[in-house]
Amino acid sequence: TAQPRSTSTRDIYTRGEAFGIHGEAVDGMDVMAVKAAGERAVAQCRAGKGPYILEMKTYRYRGHSMSDPAKYRSREEVQKVRETRDPIEHVRELLIQGKHAGEDDLKAIDKEIKAIISEAADFARESPEPSLDELWTDIYA
Repeated sequence: TAQPRSTSTRDIYTRGEAFGIHGEAVDGMDVMAVKAAGERAVAQCRAGKGPYILEMKTYRYRGHSMSDPAKYRSREEVQKVRETRDPIEHVRELLIQGKHAGEDDLKAIDKEIKAIISEAADFARESPEPSLDELWTDIYA
């Protein structure tokens, strides 16, 4: 659902203001900005100042769901964003340029991550479905 059709405000984080919940919008394509915002949010929560909403403004490379063919943008647009703003590639470059890791290190990390994801997916597939009583647990609307 397009954002203008689902909410009256462009900045989702402001929805908490009516409840005294502070927040901010962050460039979700900038890993360092996300880290800094996360640190601010954690500091506020740990200081006992209540919850904090972080709205990450990102670019979705694919459609929102299986029923979303993403015809509202061109393949060229998606490819340009991927080539110029991809946060994972940006961090890879920072790690290599700063000599914090080499290509072999990053390949090993990628392999480890894929194994963790595979294990988590297997766990999810093998786990029983939650009971219907759980359907309404921790819901806020």
